[in-house]
Amino acid sequence: MKISQFTKKALLPFLMGGLLYAASDISSTNESLRILPSDYNMIVALYGRPHVKTMGTLGQQSLSQTIQMAKEKAKLYEKAWGSGKHVTPGFDLIYEMATASPGKDGKYVITLSHKVLLEYITAAQKNGIVVFIDVQLGKKSPAQAVKPLLKYLKYDNVHIAVDPEFSVDNLNVRPGKKIGSITGQQINEVQHMMRDYIKANGIKEDKILLIHMFTQHMVTNKKAIKYTDRIHLAMHLDGHGSPALKIKTYNGLYTDARAGLVAGGFKVFYKQDKPRMTPRQVLGLEKVSNKKVRDMPKIITYQ
Repeated sequence: MKISQFTKKALLPFLMGGLLYAASDISSTNESLRILPSDYNMIVALYGRPHVKTMGTLGQQSLSQTIQMAKEKAKLYEKAWGSGKHVTPGFDLIYEMATASPGKDGKYVITLSHKVLLEYITAAQKNGIVVFIDVQLGKKSPAQAVKPLLKYLKYDNVHIAVDPEFSVDNLNVRPGKKIGSITGQQINEVQHMMRDYIKANGIKEDKILLIHMFTQHMVTNKKAIKYTDRIHLAMHLDGHGSPALKIKTYNGLYTDARAGLVAGGFKVFYKQDKPRMTPRQVLGLEKVSNKKVRDMPKIITYQ
């Protein structure tokens, strides 16, 4: 989520209520599911859509240049973190982009071609880069949008992201007119689909399901959300604004208690964030405007 490609919104104070209540349909692996899979210490990703410059930095240059940018950004965070741990570069790639037009199928999304998606996945895989395949939903349910993507989970570097902002499946408007939402039950359904697919196909790697959020109401009925074996849920703060406002909002969302339940994410906007936070500020290692990120995010994206 960009805040929106249709309208630019200020970052909203939000999420003072519960984020994840940690009901569980499994037992022994809850602790491991509260962090990223063991292959990853931290992921720093470039956000956007191939060949669409207005949607983010991922689509603003050639694939080879994007690969180099992602690697350089991850190295910056390795240096800023100073822990000696590897930071994995990533792509947060918009597969289904919300549109103002319903299209032939009436779903209000434009789907990226298999050829282009596979080009980015395989190039990323060769370069140690993870890929979040991101869906903006439109008139599709999360399960409908994610089902065609399950086959890409066979690639060890592929994970899935869901963006509720442009979900209008239960609204009588086009994407961008209102901020959309998904439910805790719908998140569970996607987690179960992912789990069942990787188990049925002998996929060894655990997978991440990244949920974009910038208001409390973008995920409803949070009490229903459950841990799901082999799937690591991450909630990603997607809002632009001043550093002080971004930090206040992130800390309001990602309290110490919630940090013990689910991995956290943070987005940096190249143009809209003024001034733009440095890697050390994003990681909570330095204050900015006398405020500091309290719990270090483990997935950082740049748009």
